[in-house]
Amino acid sequence: MSTAVIVPWGTDNGPRERVWTCVRKLWERTDCDLIVAADPLFTERGKFSVSRAVNQAVRLAPAEYDRFVLFGADFLPCVATVRWAATELDGQPWTLLFDRGVGLSEEDTARWIEAGSQVAAGFGERFSSPCVGPIAFTRVTFEKVGGFDERYEGWGYEDVDLWYRLQRDVPRTAAQNYPGTALVQFWHPVTHHDMSQANPNVRLFAETWG
Repeated sequence: MSTAVIVPWGTDNGPRERVWTCVRKLWERTDCDLIVAADPLFTERGKFSVSRAVNQAVRLAPAEYDRFVLFGADFLPCVATVRWAATELDGQPWTLLFDRGVGLSEEDTARWIEAGSQVAAGFGERFSSPCVGPIAFTRVTFEKVGGFDERYEGWGYEDVDLWYRLQRDVPRTAAQNYPGTALVQFWHPVTHHDMSQANPNVRLFAETWG
């Protein structure tokens, strides 16, 4: 059986488009099987849904793919992490991927693009908080929890909701560990990062989990 990397993507024709163009080229130079996940209702709904995009990607992926590794469109590809996750899924139903990382500024991201996708040492703000967005899971596990909750649209909490349900319904049999690689995340506009009650996802998560 095989592992596929899923990257949800909906065009914004702006800064993230330029980042994704470079990131995708890097993925295509690896030996990873890449699935670019589109939201089938993006145009109709006007909001990109990671939930719909990933659910459709898993559903339509050839049966040979029994494990999936989920990356963001603004994450630097890391083949070592993908390989580690595939091995981890030999014995666990799912796994987080990173417990530390680097976030590049808008200026450093522009320099990275201009430099031909070369990441310079020392770029970015370092962080050490585990991230639940990039995650790996088996097909059986994903189907058991019903995939992502498609009520979440736009930005926020769809990843935390999935992580909560994975822990509740398909718990790991060993403590979470990490491969030692760092997440590199490029700059993206934060105008959509509304964590107030005006964001329907914030309200939905609170109503679902208390």
